[in-house]
Amino acid sequence: MKKSLAGWLWLLWSLLALAESPGDFAFGMLLRPDGPQPLLRVDLPAAVHAGVSRADLGDLRVFNAAGEAVPHAWLPPPSAPRARPALLPLRYFALRGEAAAGVDGVEVRIERQGGRAVLRMNDRAGVPVMLLGYLVDASTVEHPLQAFALELPATADDLVARVRVEASDDLVRWTTLVSEAPVLRLAAGGQRLERLRIEFAPRRAKYFRLSWAAGSPALQLAAVGGEPAATLLEVPRQWQQVAGSAERDAAGSYRFDLGGQFPADRLRLLLPQANSVAAVELLSRANDRDAWRQVTTATVYRLGAAGQEVVSPEITIVPNGDRYWLLRVDQRGGGLGAGVPELAAGWLTRRLVFAARGPTPFQLAFGSSSARPTAYPITTLVPGHRIGDDGQPVASAVAAASLEIGQATTAAVHTLAGEGARRAGIDWQRWGLWASLLLGVALLAWMAWRLARQLARPSQDDGPGA
Repeated sequence: MKKSLAGWLWLLWSLLALAESPGDFAFGMLLRPDGPQPLLRVDLPAAVHAGVSRADLGDLRVFNAAGEAVPHAWLPPPSAPRARPALLPLRYFALRGEAAAGVDGVEVRIERQGGRAVLRMNDRAGVPVMLLGYLVDASTVEHPLQAFALELPATADDLVARVRVEASDDLVRWTTLVSEAPVLRLAAGGQRLERLRIEFAPRRAKYFRLSWAAGSPALQLAAVGGEPAATLLEVPRQWQQVAGSAERDAAGSYRFDLGGQFPADRLRLLLPQANSVAAVELLSRANDRDAWRQVTTATVYRLGAAGQEVVSPEITIVPNGDRYWLLRVDQRGGGLGAGVPELAAGWLTRRLVFAARGPTPFQLAFGSSSARPTAYPITTLVPGHRIGDDGQPVASAVAAASLEIGQATTAAVHTLAGEGARRAGIDWQRWGLWASLLLGVALLAWMAWRLARQLARPSQDDGPGA
């Protein structure tokens, strides 16, 4: 009896441990490699987010043509690239004065006459003057500067100086940005060593002043270029745009169904009428049974005249995968008028990497109420990779040379098990585990009862007179 019960339990565990197959998922999408690389990357289209059952994409798998699941991992979201604008030529003026007073003793004002900048200084007749520094005019520069690129005359060789950089908006109060920046040009044996770039913390100011310590040789300049601070470029996003429906019992309230679980971190509200301004509140929830929770508040507008229109910028939010959204408009300003607004949700494209094991084509399967996350960390799937300080994977030289990540293209979505796989049904695995546990407990109880009966039975050696 014990052997038959143990055999039944082994069979139950075997059935529960059966591997997943594409038929366990609602939808599929063929993946075709663009090359023979051992690892392939796929950028998830919007259709995947519309078909998954889990907002974290834990019900997503990759299968080969033999129906075998292959390992996969998620790449971190791409970081915003930095754009470095071109060097800006800047006007500069020589500052001359008494050596003893230094550059601080030079009183300067700039007068603009007919589009020209004229520098006025406190010259005193009969007093010897010398070059003490330069005044750089950056009043027309709209962005902060982070460095100056100096150009010296071609004849200036064997020059070593330490330059101070200061900033001001009124030519009276000066703030030191760099106290002793090395500037040099050395030549020897036909070779030249130069350091003509002065870097400082990004600063926007109308005027900058370059000077050097007393006793240092004067720095003759041929040109000054300003290096704007690098700016972050917006990473392209995918967008899902839907029309709203007005709530019957709540004036100024509109509902939106995005049709999927999109990890939105940007929102756009498209107002129905021109010249509209409104204070709004945005709420969301994952399904119809949950309560609404506030996501953000904002002021939105759509203003235009003479064929030109200005609309409110995108609203930045914490990544949110909820499908249902509610817009509440403050009615004190008259609401939005006739018509209904539209909501657009934008998100960074999710990038998946998988091992190209087995026959092709591969298949991306998704949409299952019972599937659990199985993704590896990217540092596990791709040997030699690590996560850098910016959150991005960094490959070692060996890994980069031997484990190139190729690209896989996606085909149209096709139906596998259909919507039934996304609906929560009987969790056979959970009930099977509970059944096996209860059977094990019952088996232990039966064995304990048998043992208790054997211990309670009187021994044959014990007689009535013993």
